Amino acid sequence: MYAFIHIPKTAGSTFRHILRLSFGPRHCDIKAPMGKRASHGWIDAADLRRSRHVYPLLDGVAGHRVTCFAGMQSGEPRVRFVTFLRDPHKRLLSHFQHQQRGRSTPSTREDFLAFCADPHQRNVQTRWIGGSEDADAAIDALDRSRVFVGLTEDFDTSLVLFRAWLGHPRLNIHYAPRNRAPNPATLDVRADPELVAAMEEANRADLQLYRHAVDTVFPRQKAAYPGDLERDLAKFRELNRGYVDRREPTWARFKRNYFYKPLLHLGLA
Repeated sequence: MYAFIHIPKTAGSTFRHILRLSFGPRHCDIKAPMGKRASHGWIDAADLRRSRHVYPLLDGVAGHRVTCFAGMQSGEPRVRFVTFLRDPHKRLLSHFQHQQRGRSTPSTREDFLAFCADPHQRNVQTRWIGGSEDADAAIDALDRSRVFVGLTEDFDTSLVLFRAWLGHPRLNIHYAPRNRAPNPATLDVRADPELVAAMEEANRADLQLYRHAVDTVFPRQKAAYPGDLERDLAKFRELNRGYVDRREPTWARFKRNYFYKPLLHLGLA
């Protein structure tokens, strides 16, 4: 069973759509009960058990509060974690742009400095993996839980590797990008040394984690690939050029929106 750790602004919406299309009503976008969300930061084993009230034949879960350090796997030993990491500076800039969407005036230097100083925006990838801003703890969590790590910057290769790693016959990795930023950034952060310094500081642990993923984890996954990776990657890209995006199966959407979400409000799922 897969568990997708969906870190914001790492191409996670595209990857989640792949999972939704592939596994339909056996895929759960898992959440904590409404009454617990303020104090219940991460998905745990009890949340996974409750999800089975609606998803008894569960193939996998995904969510922004899924992680490998909160004990979710204690109730389901078959859980295999997967995540995507992204160049920390690119991820933070994308997140800032996403937060600023819909403004009637251009973003300012002060807006960006405040964003970088916000504790919720610091070292996001490290906190999602390890639970704190300690890069060593996140690296240990990746290795200890044997998390599959995709790289946003090498998305197609990551998908081909993931297909072999998961080994599930229903997985179809063909895709069309989703949830892209609609407009270019209105603030040239990289041209301002003070803003670059603020971005560096906000990503200090993430840069260490990302470097470990690029230098150690991803090469290890490529070395373990059971076939000709370059040949399979070229074949995938050729087929994906003609891919036409599809809608999620109706029963899967109905199950999520009219069974699972209402039961979450009642604390029953």
